[in-house]
Amino acid sequence: MDMPLNSEDKKEKLADTGFISEKIKQRPINRKKLLRRTAITFFLAIVFGIVACFTFLFLQPLFSNRLYPEAEPEPVSFPEETIQDELTPEEMYVDNNAILEDEVQNLEASQKEQIDAALASYSFSASDYGKMMSSLKSVAAEVSTSLVTVTAVSSDTNWFSESFESSGSASGVVVANNGTSYFIVTPSAAIQEAESIRVTFCNGAVATAELSLSDDVTGLSVITVRRSTLTESTRDKVNTAALGSSNTGTLTGIPVIAAGSPIGIQDSISYGIITSEKTALGLEDSYYKLLTTDIYGSTLGTGVLTNLNGQVIGIIDMSYNTDDLQNHICAIGITELKGLIEDLSNGKNRPYLGVHGATIPADVQNSMNIPAGAYITKTELGSPAMQAGIQSGDIVTSINGAEVSTYEQLVSKLNLCYPEQTATFTVKRQGPNDYIDLEIEATLTSATHN
Repeated sequence: MDMPLNSEDKKEKLADTGFISEKIKQRPINRKKLLRRTAITFFLAIVFGIVACFTFLFLQPLFSNRLYPEAEPEPVSFPEETIQDELTPEEMYVDNNAILEDEVQNLEASQKEQIDAALASYSFSASDYGKMMSSLKSVAAEVSTSLVTVTAVSSDTNWFSESFESSGSASGVVVANNGTSYFIVTPSAAIQEAESIRVTFCNGAVATAELSLSDDVTGLSVITVRRSTLTESTRDKVNTAALGSSNTGTLTGIPVIAAGSPIGIQDSISYGIITSEKTALGLEDSYYKLLTTDIYGSTLGTGVLTNLNGQVIGIIDMSYNTDDLQNHICAIGITELKGLIEDLSNGKNRPYLGVHGATIPADVQNSMNIPAGAYITKTELGSPAMQAGIQSGDIVTSINGAEVSTYEQLVSKLNLCYPEQTATFTVKRQGPNDYIDLEIEATLTSATHN
């Protein structure tokens, strides 16, 4: 009888696998499938890279602005002018003589004789004239670093439906730099209907500009160029113009430089003198003054007038010349323009009333019993003033409760208002026997646009 196997015998039997012989055969590689998967993986990697790149480009400015917000640039402003009584040429002559006499008294007789002899024997030569003109040219060269050429570019179509690019240009002047942008004053006519505005700086660098605001009264605009679009070398060469004063009272007869394109050619300069400075332009809601010169230029001339210190005293505008002096360079005085330039640079829309006026001299007021105020000489057709009922001959004595005693005060207080505001004017109007008081409300419109 067979005996059953114990557990140890079973283990021994199970472990005996010597009779098993197995050979593992490697599976063949499908090269086409592998190549296809590699191509798909490579394509997906490219797609992922493109998506990641565009996502970064779109989101990076948002994250940067949130994590590192850019500081709000300071608004453009100019120092307020203080009108000082300047010496007349006669007073200067007297004072200089007095000073000279005091100094001469302290000199020994021999020194005085030597000085008198030297002055008597000295005569100016062509070399001296050349030095003087060279000095003027150096001032003009310094001014040119703040001048630019503004070009309006637009697409058009000719008779054969072929598109082409047309452009016009004028001179502009850099009046401010707030660390973020350059602010440039230029004639509005030069950039009308422009699809893009191109600015060429003093070193030939070109950048694209954006319109800040245009003034419909003066026909001047302020455009801006981002500093970040210019190279560091260009930023080092571009200067902000120094704005002088056109309200000193003694400008007539002083030498000036016309720079920009006074003869209609870019980067041209001319020299001359101021021939008049008190002519009022007569534009509505303003009291701008016109500076005239003996400089012969182009009726299309643009640019700036500067004194011999290189300070801008006027923006050239040839549209106000009389018929018999069409080619003589004239400019709008810079003093009255500073407030306008500030508003245009800061994007502040100016209100529009549409009145012309004057200040009646005090002696005329007393002799003719005329009340003090802003005398209205004309109202523009269809203007808020005409629609409200303000007439020529009216005398405005207050605006929104603020007293007005001169036309200049009316303009200043009007500029504190804003478009679409309803302003209240107190007006004195000539009656059969005396002036009668009227209260007139006028809804202002805008004198600016962008």
